[in-house]
Amino acid sequence: MVKQRGASGGLRTRVGIALSGSSLCAVFAPAGETRPRVWQTTLAATPPDAEALWPELVDALRALSTASGVQDGKLAIALMPSLAEVRSVQVPPLGDDALQQLLVRNAGKYFVTARGAQIVGTVPRSADATTRVVAAASTRLLNSVHASAEAAGWTVEAIHPAEAAWGAAAVAWAKGSANAAQLLIARPEHIELLQIERGQLAVVRRFRAGTLDIERIAEACNAKGGPLMLAGTPRPRTELSNALASHGVTARAPVGTPTELVDDADALAAAYAGTALAPGLNTEAVRVERARRARLLTVRMAAAAGAMLLIAGALQLWDVRRELAVVRAERDALRPQLSATLVGRTTVETAFRQLTVLAAADGSAPQWSAVIGGISSELPLESYLTGFRGRADTVGIDGLALSAARVFDAVEQVPQLSDVRASAPVRRETSAEGEALERFQLTAVRKRAGADSATGGAR
Repeated sequence: MVKQRGASGGLRTRVGIALSGSSLCAVFAPAGETRPRVWQTTLAATPPDAEALWPELVDALRALSTASGVQDGKLAIALMPSLAEVRSVQVPPLGDDALQQLLVRNAGKYFVTARGAQIVGTVPRSADATTRVVAAASTRLLNSVHASAEAAGWTVEAIHPAEAAWGAAAVAWAKGSANAAQLLIARPEHIELLQIERGQLAVVRRFRAGTLDIERIAEACNAKGGPLMLAGTPRPRTELSNALASHGVTARAPVGTPTELVDDADALAAAYAGTALAPGLNTEAVRVERARRARLLTVRMAAAAGAMLLIAGALQLWDVRRELAVVRAERDALRPQLSATLVGRTTVETAFRQLTVLAAADGSAPQWSAVIGGISSELPLESYLTGFRGRADTVGIDGLALSAARVFDAVEQVPQLSDVRASAPVRRETSAEGEALERFQLTAVRKRAGADSATGGAR
C-alpha cells in the first residue's frame, strides 16, 4: 500500500489487488503496521457480459475500503489467468503501436480465450528478441472493472495481467543478477514459468499441474540464465521442487518475503501489482486520460522552462547592470587622475610637436655662415663688404673694391654660390683718403646641397 499525492494536493493511498472471476485478494499495510496484511473475499457471480457494473465487485471494493481504512484511494489491479491471457508469440518485426493494432484486429488468432473485442498489451520491442510477450483481456470486462471501482469510491490507476506482477516480484528477488531471473508459479490448476531478461518479461510458458511436464520444465529452465525461484501453493510447490532437483535443477524460495505472499499466488500478484512490468491493459478512456495528462505535464514543463528562462534573463540583466554600475563608479574615481594624466600628455605632445617643427626648420634653414665664410675667403684684400642680404636661396652682396671685376671673379669662385650677376651698375666713388673705389651690388643663388655638404652643417 503506497501513499501518493492526488490532484487536489492530498495524499491518496494505492492498494494492490488480484482479481479473478471468483475472488478478490488485496494486500495492504494497516495504519501503524509494517507487515502487509492479506485480505480476501469471494465473488459469487461471474463478470457481466455487458459493459455494466459488476455488483459483487462493487460490494467487495466497498468492503475493502472498510477493512483497509482507505477512502478515495487508487487501485493497481492484477488480473488472474482466468480473466486475462498472456502468451509468448512469434510476431512480425513491428513497432509497439503497429503490433498492438495487429493483435487487436486478429485477437482470435493469437489468443485462445479471446471472445469479442479485446484490449491488448505488449512488452516493449527488443532488438534481439525473436518472440514477444503479449496479453489480452475483454474490453467489456475492463470497462466494467473501471465503472465498478468508480462506483465503490476507488480510482483504477493501472491494470496488468498477474504474470506482469509476478515478473516484478522476480526482478525484486533477483537483485544483483543483472535483471535476469526465472520464476515458477505452482498452482493446483497449472504451472507457469516466467523468464526475465533486462528487467522485462521475455518468456511466459504454461505447463500442466504436478510433475507431468517436469522434463520440459527442467529443459526450459536450463535454457535460460539467472536464478530460479519458486512460489505458489505449498504442496504443488514442494512436489515441483523435488522433481526439479532430481533433474539437476535447483529452485529456491525467495528470502525475506512474508510466507503468506510466497504461498499464495493471488496475494503475490496483489502485493506487486503497483510495480508490475509490461504488458499493461489500458482501455481507450485510460489512454486518452494519460495522453491528456502527458500533454498537461508537457505544457507545465514548458511553462516552467519559460519562467526559468525569464528569471535567468532577469538575473543576467541585473548582474550586467550591477557590473556596469561598478565600472561607472571606478571610472568616476579614476577621472581626476586621468584628467591630470591627459593634461600632462597634452603638454608633452605640444612640446614634442614644437621640437619637431624646430628641427624641421633647423634642417631646412640656409647655412649662411658657410656662405659668408666662403665669400670672405675669396674676396680680394683691397675690397670689403658693406651689406649682405639672404632670402631663401638668393644672396645679395654690397661692397667697395678697387676693382669690381676682380670681386665678380672672386665671388664666382665661392663653392656655395652660383649664377653670380650684378644687381646694379658699378659706380665709382672717392674715399675719405682720396682713393678711387668702385661700389658694386651682386646677387647669387645658394647651392643648398653643395654648401651643406662642404661645410658639414656649420653656421
